[in-house]
Amino acid sequence: MNNLVQRFSWILPCVTIAITMCVCTVGAANETASRLDFTNDVAPILTKLGCNAGGCHGKSTGRGGFKLSLFGFNAHEDFDSVSRASRGRRIFPASPDDSLLLKKATMTVPHGGGRRLDRSDPEYRLLRDWIAANMPWGTGAARIEQLQIAPAERQMKRAEKLQLTATAIYSDGSHRDVTRLVRFSSGNPAVAEVGANGLVQTKNRTGETTIVGLYQGRTAVSRVITPAANATAEVERRLAEFDVANLIDRHVIEKLKLLRVPPAAIVDDGTFLRRSTVQIAGRLPTLMETQAFLDDQSSNKREQLIERLLASEEYADQFAQKWSDLLRNKRRGQKPRIPGTIAFHRWIRNAIAANMPYDQFVREIITATGNVTVNPPAQWYAEVRYLDRYVDDTAQVFLGIRIGCARCHHHPFEKFSQDDYYGMAAFFARIDRKGGAGVAERRADETVFIKAAGEVLHPLTGKVVSPRGLDGEELEIAPYEDPRQALVDWMQEPDNPYFARAFVNRMWAHFFGRGLVEPMDDLRATNPATIEPLLDELAAEFINSKFDMKHVIRLICTSNTYQLSSQAQDEDLDETENHSRFYPQRMPAEVLLDALDQTSAVVTRYKGLPVKTRAIQLPDEDYSNEFLRLFGRPKRESACECERTSQPSLAQSIFVMNNRFILDKTTSKDNYAAALAADQRSDPEKLGELFLTAFSREPTPLEMRNAIEYLASETDKRKAYGNLLWALMNTKEFMYIH
Repeated sequence: MNNLVQRFSWILPCVTIAITMCVCTVGAANETASRLDFTNDVAPILTKLGCNAGGCHGKSTGRGGFKLSLFGFNAHEDFDSVSRASRGRRIFPASPDDSLLLKKATMTVPHGGGRRLDRSDPEYRLLRDWIAANMPWGTGAARIEQLQIAPAERQMKRAEKLQLTATAIYSDGSHRDVTRLVRFSSGNPAVAEVGANGLVQTKNRTGETTIVGLYQGRTAVSRVITPAANATAEVERRLAEFDVANLIDRHVIEKLKLLRVPPAAIVDDGTFLRRSTVQIAGRLPTLMETQAFLDDQSSNKREQLIERLLASEEYADQFAQKWSDLLRNKRRGQKPRIPGTIAFHRWIRNAIAANMPYDQFVREIITATGNVTVNPPAQWYAEVRYLDRYVDDTAQVFLGIRIGCARCHHHPFEKFSQDDYYGMAAFFARIDRKGGAGVAERRADETVFIKAAGEVLHPLTGKVVSPRGLDGEELEIAPYEDPRQALVDWMQEPDNPYFARAFVNRMWAHFFGRGLVEPMDDLRATNPATIEPLLDELAAEFINSKFDMKHVIRLICTSNTYQLSSQAQDEDLDETENHSRFYPQRMPAEVLLDALDQTSAVVTRYKGLPVKTRAIQLPDEDYSNEFLRLFGRPKRESACECERTSQPSLAQSIFVMNNRFILDKTTSKDNYAAALAADQRSDPEKLGELFLTAFSREPTPLEMRNAIEYLASETDKRKAYGNLLWALMNTKEFMYIH
């Protein structure tokens, strides 16, 4: 035996070294795994893989018995769900690869979310190591304070690739490359897509997009701009010769030069007249107005037109209807009609007509108290009745922020948390009501008042929340003070980043069909304006004008950007965001119905209202009309303008072609067609008038020839002119603002 030991004694040191190396290697691996931090290392993987998205386990009720906080905003809750909930059945430290968490992700067992990982992925290995180390929470590591994406902006060629880099900056000042852990998304995949690891691939399209990165509740953006492939001498000439009328044109042409996209031509007088009259006054120009404007040879006639429209009664009607939508002036089918909606609509209209400064307009609504018959803005509180609606509607309508997500969890694409949400809610904590018959009836004798005391409790901590504006300081409100006054004071501070920007962006969307920020009421860092300096300067101009609403409209409508043709050039067929041309939009339901009435000379009747009441003048949503419903009039259930729809449908086409409501307008014995048939002038003269009435332009030679031939073939002239009227009113040119 001793001889055997002696013969192989030379092996023992090698075995000892090998065992020592193995132990050291395993020990080092275990030590590395034990340093893994759930918040910094594990939770971001769950976000990147989509596990905690709203459509999966991040929904409020979870999925399949497994619930995670939305996008990982509550790491402690997620740690418990992964490692402890359901008796820890999702993990198996003794055999990590057999953990349900990994088997589901790799589709080793059925998984409704599909395959999310392969065993060769580094994310799989990290999760496996964390499980093998007995799922450590962490070692008190520094927490993220900021996320940065580089480059922040880049011009790229079409079909080009770019690798983004994401860096997390932590509370101890350290930096870490977290590119592989960030969840990336593209705001406009038609311009550029982004892969899971931050590789950007541009498409064959001119434009720009925002690449958003999400990591541990922090977001960062990178802007990718893809100019036109090349600029011809003609394109360069048109860009250089664009006439800058005001600040709007200066910013727009700067952006178009960057994209190498030329502006369209300036529209003719008839198109400008129709466009501006419809959008400012909510109606078509009359025949006399059209003829006078086309005959006017003065150089400033377009500016004069804008001033006349802003001074008109119809301007007040148009924007009273718009604000009645936003402020949810709603009757809800109550019989008889309550005075509240009528009084509030009248108050809004009078405020618009008098050009009440916007800051005063908002203050009188938000701080309203008393009875609606005495103080009509109190009607807002008849529909906006609960704490969450106070916050959501105030933020969305007046600040352009969709903050509702933060009521239950951290906003997934913004910096706002539940602390911010309930800080806003605290401004409304003292609102109370007396009188009235109850919520459902909303009796007109209900009175809104401010109590001496009232508080909001944080849903997680149970502690009283002090009032504070978004990103603002906590405020102490005395018992005799109305907290809402402090809220409006904060909103209207010159450096408030939301109030003025929200209004000018909303007005921009009204006239151009889309906001500089789109959706128009979704202002956030991860949804920047297409022309950010323009939005900033317009907001500053609005503040400097002392919140003059007409001033903003005047700036927009006298800009050459607003006066561009809607006809796309070959070079800008893809461009739909940076205003190289005017983007056509269908008339709103009420304006379109009034246009049909005006063109046919047959008035639509509304029960209980004077005979010549226009649809744009209706005080609330409950005046029954199938046309208005079909063409997208909102029910005023929300404060979002998206409730109003303008998408065409087959049902709309069938209605305007065949419904008796429309046919009565073209066949009535007293309509415009009958008047034309009885007129002794020549057919060409009458046809010229018909086209001016419907389109604010003369017919083309082909249109004139076809119409004359048709009239000559018909013996019943009234019916023939009625058919022509019907044909014109069924065209896109009639129904659209262009």
